[in-house]
Amino acid sequence: MPPIDFRLLLVTDRHQIHGRSLLTVLSHAIQAGVQAIQLRERDLSTGELLSLAGDIQAMAKSGGVSLIINDRVDLAMALGLDGVHLRADSLSARSVRRIIGPRRLIGVSTHSAEDVRHATQGCADYAVLGPIFDTSSKRSFGPPLGLDLLADVCRRSPIPIFAIGGITCERVREVRQAGAYGVAVIGALLTRHDIGTAVGEFTRALET
Repeated sequence: MPPIDFRLLLVTDRHQIHGRSLLTVLSHAIQAGVQAIQLRERDLSTGELLSLAGDIQAMAKSGGVSLIINDRVDLAMALGLDGVHLRADSLSARSVRRIIGPRRLIGVSTHSAEDVRHATQGCADYAVLGPIFDTSSKRSFGPPLGLDLLADVCRRSPIPIFAIGGITCERVREVRQAGAYGVAVIGALLTRHDIGTAVGEFTRALET
């Protein structure tokens, strides 16, 4: 199992960056010390996603940042990316592991304790659990799970759990105290015009 050497996972959504260039935003985040990026641009064509992933990979490599792509095992292999992030209803982690080998990361999105159990029984390296708090971008996945369920899942899980959904810098301490290994963040980073400052704030909160 590859080591999980990051606690802050920046999940991309170019629709939340107020018309700026995603590459520019991510460049500032990398310069500020973000540790891992999950490329999650599901509405792009394969060609567009391949080009974007290649451009981000060049920046990520120079900054020592892990680049993980949503679902696209083919693109992860073609570009030699650091890993693949799977939806709860996607291919099984066990199947993906047979394709990508033992050295690349596999993350899984989970929305219940049962989802996490399935991830841990497979070959996932980590699970992203949420939404923990209410957030408009995650309402389609149901009501917020809350800190009590997060704590229960973290106690039982043999793999690291990243909290997602309504995660702000002020809430990092709460989810870490509940047992989360780290946080996956979208809006609280991408909507900030000073994303470098925001990355620094999250990094310090995670280190506390």
